[in-house]
Amino acid sequence: MRELLYRNQQKGTTIMKKYCTMYVFVMCLIAPLFGAQIQKNLKSLEADFEQIIITQDGAEASYFGTLQAKAPNKAKWIYEPPMQKEVYANEGKISVYEPPLKQVYISELTTQSDIFEILDKATPELDSNGKPTGKYTTTIDDTLYAIVLDSKGMPLEISYEDSLQQTTRIVFSHHKINPKLADSLFVFNPPQGVDIITPK
Repeated sequence: MRELLYRNQQKGTTIMKKYCTMYVFVMCLIAPLFGAQIQKNLKSLEADFEQIIITQDGAEASYFGTLQAKAPNKAKWIYEPPMQKEVYANEGKISVYEPPLKQVYISELTTQSDIFEILDKATPELDSNGKPTGKYTTTIDDTLYAIVLDSKGMPLEISYEDSLQQTTRIVFSHHKINPKLADSLFVFNPPQGVDIITPK
């Protein structure tokens, strides 16, 4: 029984690490916008998102929520029911809170600089005339990510396929530029009775 519990915990930790990589990746995608010339006055960003998961056999599930981000490295994801998940990225730390499970996974963003380097090497997709289409591809932890940006450099869609051949797409819409976002929005305080999980 103890071995089974350990294996389940390890499996859960691996899954959460995968989630953390994805959220850190999106943060690294958004963070350069705050300093980019095309968005030199961008201080904060808010958008709705749809996360679409397609399994190997073609089954599809969609989850919805909102993303809030603030320069230089703060972000908050809130999923609508039935997902019920909250994700906080703040000052080098990411917290993934799942209320139904009464647990939070907390990890340091130790790979952030590496991901920035990978993003710098992202390959743009070109049309038949050799012009950029706004789509880029890059690889993180042996996973190929596709990124679609609009003409202003805002993220429209991110997609990737994991080792189980499950495809995940995150589609952004209703972007709001420079909304007023208090720093306190990005601080997660674990409720009483919540299990705190950290990577070993």
